[in-house]
Amino acid sequence: MANPEDLGRYRLKRLLGRGVLGEVWEASDLEHEGHKVAVKILHAADDELALARLQFAREARLCAQLSHPNLAQVLDAGEAAGTSFMVMEMIEGKPLRQLVGDASVTMHDKLRWLRQIGGALAVLHRADVAHRDLKPENVLIRPDGTACLVDLGIAKWTRFDLGGERDPLEAIEAMEPKEGPDPRYAPPEALESETYDELGDQWAWGTLGYELLTGKAPGPDSKPLAAFDEVSAPVADALDKARSPKREDRFDGIELALDEIGPGSAPAIPAAPPKKAPSSEPPSPSTQPAPAAPLSRRDVPPPSIQPQPHKSPLIMGLGLIVVIGVLVAIIASMR
Repeated sequence: MANPEDLGRYRLKRLLGRGVLGEVWEASDLEHEGHKVAVKILHAADDELALARLQFAREARLCAQLSHPNLAQVLDAGEAAGTSFMVMEMIEGKPLRQLVGDASVTMHDKLRWLRQIGGALAVLHRADVAHRDLKPENVLIRPDGTACLVDLGIAKWTRFDLGGERDPLEAIEAMEPKEGPDPRYAPPEALESETYDELGDQWAWGTLGYELLTGKAPGPDSKPLAAFDEVSAPVADALDKARSPKREDRFDGIELALDEIGPGSAPAIPAAPPKKAPSSEPPSPSTQPAPAAPLSRRDVPPPSIQPQPHKSPLIMGLGLIVVIGVLVAIIASMR
């Protein structure tokens, strides 16, 4: 059991659970006015410590490189008292497992969560990371109704990491047995050949979606999604394709599956009220426009000055001669 005094600024409060690599504790950050955080602490036997530390460090690197509202964020990591620890945001909420089959959950909320989970997976996949352990237990629903994907304990890079090197754990993964993905949500290829990449996550997402929408996990004798009246055809088709037994029959990327689900997961936009036809009746007193307020001097626009037409010099000269002639005639008549 972890010692609450051994992690410096982080004071451990209560044990939240145990995962693949260690314990997860609720803790207070003493340097930030006791802000509540989650601290994951490595625990492993001495003969497995080197491998476990490498895997733990990899999880911290994975999380630190990713930022998404539907993924738990890593805040800090380090070593203390001879063990490694990782500090994450404290996700308050219910595990999705507790809401599966709950009749009070609307179809709108189920589809919204399904899209949010898919969006979090899409962020992982763009970073060439496969989660490899998607299941209702690893999704938390926050009090505001947002789904958050947690626990990257057995996630792995599927191609190259940001440093240009292959996942270092690949070379030694076979040295020691370790906990793997939940077989209920693992794709057929993971059970047959231990292949588990982004397409495997897509299978797990489709399986989770079937269970979330129907309240029952799919099995060999399960009804097709299209047989459930409350599930729309686009949603049923997208989840069926994501769960195709053959990898090549699935979507090329989970973003395409989300596109197929389409607006069925979003609230309908209310139509604008129809415009009334103009009436020949005079408006009633209640609909008469209010009299306009008197304008102040600053509200009155300045008078505009109209440009005068341009006169040529010839016309102006002739006019001057006419004026002089008139004056001469007046003077002569006065003599």
